Amino acid sequence: MKCVTVILYTVISIQCCYCRHEQSGDNCFSHAVFPAHLKELRSSYRKIRTYFQRKDDNLHITLLGGRLHHGFKGREGCQFLKEMLNFYLRKVIPAAKTHHQSINSNISKIGNTLSELQQNVQNCHKLFNCDVCDCKPSVNFQNINGLYKKLQDKGVYKAIGELNIFFDWLQKYITMKMN
Repeated sequence: MKCVTVILYTVISIQCCYCRHEQSGDNCFSHAVFPAHLKELRSSYRKIRTYFQRKDDNLHITLLGGRLHHGFKGREGCQFLKEMLNFYLRKVIPAAKTHHQSINSNISKIGNTLSELQQNVQNCHKLFNCDVCDCKPSVNFQNINGLYKKLQDKGVYKAIGELNIFFDWLQKYITMKMN
């Protein structure tokens, strides 16, 4: 019985060491991969931007605007990044499906790329200082999510129409963390 316990403890210890090594930053964003992701996001966005911006009749309202610039200061940046990726992947991208195959194809590309970025963030939690994230949503995210809900069905047009703002924020934030 003691032998089985020792073997089990050894296997668990090795596995924990492996997990820590995997999350230590060795598999984090490379200087080549992130720009490729960003290029794919911007390319797909350019192909759908006009469609969604034309449907947005709330031109006096901005969903993202200046809120994003406050979202990456201090330790809250990682939490805000996770919240925004979840927001787009769980709410916006699924709601953005249309009757146009080319639009849906580019929406799917954006969703897939954001999903890959989300996976990279999980693998690089030390790079992003994700160890100290709150359980409650950040104030910036609560404001964005509240406005999105207030816009109801039209919120998706605003959120997709302003993706370029989110991409600019992503670029600044991840570049800052990589440096």
